[in-house]
Amino acid sequence: MPYKALITALALLTLLVTGCSNLRFPGVYRIDIPQGNFVTEDMLAGLEPGMTEDQVRYVLGQPTLIDPFTPDTWFYPMVYRPGQGEKVQQRIVVHFENELYSHHEGDVIDDFRSKVTGQQDRDLEQQLRDQEREAETAPQPMPGPGQTPGSGPGPTETGVPTM
Repeated sequence: MPYKALITALALLTLLVTGCSNLRFPGVYRIDIPQGNFVTEDMLAGLEPGMTEDQVRYVLGQPTLIDPFTPDTWFYPMVYRPGQGEKVQQRIVVHFENELYSHHEGDVIDDFRSKVTGQQDRDLEQQLRDQEREAETAPQPMPGPGQTPGSGPGPTETGVPTM
């Protein structure tokens, strides 16, 4: 009898502990979780030394963190946790001197899309491109006798076929 209670307690404890773990069960949908500011290469290219804080805020957006002890340093961290795939991080730090932009540190994520898109999503996108390419190269049906192209039975402006 005590063995049943022990086995039941261990099974319950195992279920509770695995519920809080980072295990990824197959077939379970997980949402993408973007956190922070995503800064692109184009946005960084728009920064020029001597810009005011308002101009930098216009180009990059509101900073995620302004340290109260170093107000001349703005932080733009970004963490992206895709439901399927590995976590991606970037950290851009913007520095000011005398309330004017001087320089930034950090690099943007190279090829962000390929790093956060799961293999299944990439396969589906490839299938869609293949289908679109096939549709473009497929031969169009020839009109029947007495018909000109576009005058035969087909959808009208309302989408209802004409007879």
